[in-house]
Amino acid sequence: KGLYNEKYPLDHVDDVDREVGYDIEGLLWVENTGHGAEARALKMEELLDLLEEVKGLYNEKYLLDHVDDVGCEIGSDADGLLWVQHTGDGVERPQSKAEKLQDLLQEV
Repeated sequence: KGLYNEKYPLDHVDDVDREVGYDIEGLLWVENTGHGAEARALKMEELLDLLEEVKGLYNEKYLLDHVDDVGCEIGSDADGLLWVQHTGDGVERPQSKAEKLQDLLQEV
């Protein structure tokens, strides 16, 4: 059965959701039962939500390497050198000690 199922993947032997029989005239019939297109659509939506969650977690961990980054352009110059251009807000750099002191002096 296993070899048959491998050779004919759309015609599984002993499939739980499939019933095979013959009518009065000897015509073979196959009845497939399952969850249908609605269940597949819900599963697809669930998988897409999970993908978005994983992308968000990745973007949080790797700030400079955003998945689906629309501000990223890739190209090559006349010599064939590959270049990547990132546009956007950038990453906030931490304040230097001098900037912190200036902020403290302005408060006084």
